[in-house]
Amino acid sequence: MTTYQVGVYNRFIRDKVRAGEEVEPEQAAWEDTHYFDVEAKNEAEARKKISLEYKEAKGFVIDCVDVYKFGG
Repeated sequence: MTTYQVGVYNRFIRDKVRAGEEVEPEQAAWEDTHYFDVEAKNEAEARKKISLEYKEAKGFVIDCVDVYKFGG
């Protein structure tokens, strides 16, 4: 398994915040990208795993998927 860092934000919240609408502070944080570590065989599996919890229909967008590179 490979460790991926997956970045997710919420487009509905981002749009509201940028339009100047009031949003609860906990929700407003989702304007920014949140990063999660995901163990998966490949990038497609990492995307699938994160999508199960952060659904596109609820406004969540996968911003990036990066492989962790350990060592120097």
